[in-house]
Amino acid sequence: MKKNILLITCFFITQFGIAQVLLNEDFNSYASGHLNTNYTGTTAGQGNWITERHANASATAMVTPETGKGYVLSFTTTGTFSNEYVNIKQNTGVISALWNNRTAGNNVLKFEYEVFGTGFFIAEGGLLSGIGNFINLRFISSSDYRIEAYTQSSGITNVILKSYTSATFPNNTWHKVEIFFDYNAKKAYYYIPNLNLFRADNILSIKLQDNIFLYVSGLKIGSVVKYDNIKLTALPSVPSYILSANEIVSAKFNMYPNPATNMVNITNSENMLVEQVTVYDSTGKQLTTQSFNNQTEVQLNVEDLASGTYMLHIQTNAGLAVKKLVKK
Repeated sequence: MKKNILLITCFFITQFGIAQVLLNEDFNSYASGHLNTNYTGTTAGQGNWITERHANASATAMVTPETGKGYVLSFTTTGTFSNEYVNIKQNTGVISALWNNRTAGNNVLKFEYEVFGTGFFIAEGGLLSGIGNFINLRFISSSDYRIEAYTQSSGITNVILKSYTSATFPNNTWHKVEIFFDYNAKKAYYYIPNLNLFRADNILSIKLQDNIFLYVSGLKIGSVVKYDNIKLTALPSVPSYILSANEIVSAKFNMYPNPATNMVNITNSENMLVEQVTVYDSTGKQLTTQSFNNQTEVQLNVEDLASGTYMLHIQTNAGLAVKKLVKK
């Protein structure tokens, strides 16, 4: 059942305060068949969903029965591989109105959904700002097999959370995706619980989200992508299990020597890839940032640092690790 909450809002209590469900969609109240028979992106269909696809594509977004789940949204094609894509989002103004009517102080936006894929496909879900993707997570099962996180801030980062082979890619199973946007801290978080994949990103240029989207492309005949349980929630703070995921990443890193004089070696136990290391002093002031080429072990020159205590923010493909360094 779909719930767009504008005047009457559904609340639930968390350990941080009152969370506010803005949208909850499981497709069970819909008629089976096309989510929207108009694929030009101009007219809203069931549940205010807009559908758009490649001009010559035959890919469809259909409400179909699923054993144990009621109805789900299924994407398939009978057409060619290269031209297949379908993008769905809410009708203009729906999500903006929900967000603008949230309870004051609920400045963390949580977007979650479940996704299933088999065959050749690219399946995405995320937030839009204007006409561009702002935050999204992407499953890619094609010539490259990987799961990526995409964050647009002052620039664009497109980071591989994990690479697979055709034999190891997690096909044929449902995955829950959780994406958080913390407006106060200017951070994005990506989490796939059953795959234990996590990433945190800084957002330097805040943009107001105005829609959510689901996107399927690269479909081949016989491939299927399904979505279910789409939910949008306004929270007063980022949940503790997300914040603790950073701590889990941090625990897997080792630095030596520490205390250090000139060079610090940074290693980890699970071959996580280091993208950059930022050094902060004890007051939280950012001092230096050094980029690395996705290396599992790096060396950081700290010769120019004064004696004292520093915090190293180690950005990796699995999230942000924070470690304390003492400079002699």
